[in-house]
Amino acid sequence: MSSDPIEIGPLSIDRTAAREATKLAAIVLCLVMVVQVVGIAVLTGGPLSILSVNEVPAEPDAEAWKDAPTETVSLENQQMIAPYGGGSVDDVTVQSVTNDTHVAFRMEWEDPTMDTEINEPNAYSDAAAIMLRSGDEPPITMGANGNPVNIWYWRSSWQFSESDPGGDMYTYPHPDNRTKPGQAAGNPLSQSAYNRYGQNYYAMGYGSLTNAETQPVAANGERTDDGWAVVFQREHEASGEYDASFEGDERMYLTYAIWNGSADEANGQKSLSYEFLTLDTEDGTLATADSGGSGDNSDGESANSGAVASATESASWLAGAATNWPAAIVLATVAAWLVSYWRIKE
Repeated sequence: MSSDPIEIGPLSIDRTAAREATKLAAIVLCLVMVVQVVGIAVLTGGPLSILSVNEVPAEPDAEAWKDAPTETVSLENQQMIAPYGGGSVDDVTVQSVTNDTHVAFRMEWEDPTMDTEINEPNAYSDAAAIMLRSGDEPPITMGANGNPVNIWYWRSSWQFSESDPGGDMYTYPHPDNRTKPGQAAGNPLSQSAYNRYGQNYYAMGYGSLTNAETQPVAANGERTDDGWAVVFQREHEASGEYDASFEGDERMYLTYAIWNGSADEANGQKSLSYEFLTLDTEDGTLATADSGGSGDNSDGESANSGAVASATESASWLAGAATNWPAAIVLATVAAWLVSYWRIKE
């Protein structure tokens, strides 16, 4: 293919070949720009950010959760202190949303049985909890002396029991009636009815769980097609002594636990995460915690942390290269034009 050439100094350029090469270069230009946009979005995505919404939802099926980023957290059986056990739930997906005044966390997991009654021996309720601490990373063992943690707890029997949610099994016979000493003593686990399905606790290690004087946490659960979805909601500001603080710029550490009633899981027998997520309360970033906190870390965890850091550095370098869009566009367009021109001219 040839036509009258264009003379530019010592160069002679074929008009037809140049015209066709320019068309192909324009197509390449458009493709490069699309790749730039997609590449930047993927490579600079980084950790998941908490979704800012106008109204923080209290319902697990609220529309706001559809757009909230999701993290899947692996769970294992509790193997640090008696009673050992649990582990019937493999993982839980978690989400978070916030606004100027409130924050909410959503947990969802698979559980084929709906266990809501504790009205007889060996009957246990499904349940879920989040352990939080702002500042330094706490020990995974429900905190420690001098390292208190805040625990938000939901139990399905409080919300869905058709009998006494405090548990008829805890009654004692009396000549005139059956007595319920737990309710008489004001035990928060023995109430005859609940209007709030979330409880706020503090702990400084195993065996130290204490019901907080203030109860700012709301919780709400619902059955899904294959399990449970539960939302915990609270105002940013709370007045309790060890309440997790969502004000200021301290990093928040979170970990999760699930109890499956039909698997006889109660108390220490549970499925829990040995890995923390972090929530940056200043910019709303939710991510896997780096190793090196106050909890114990094995060599394997350190190596894994190094691999994560290396991958992060690589992603940052690629993101920087991708964002150098003028150079990339010029190089790709020129290369496409030259290759096309010589192939058409031949």
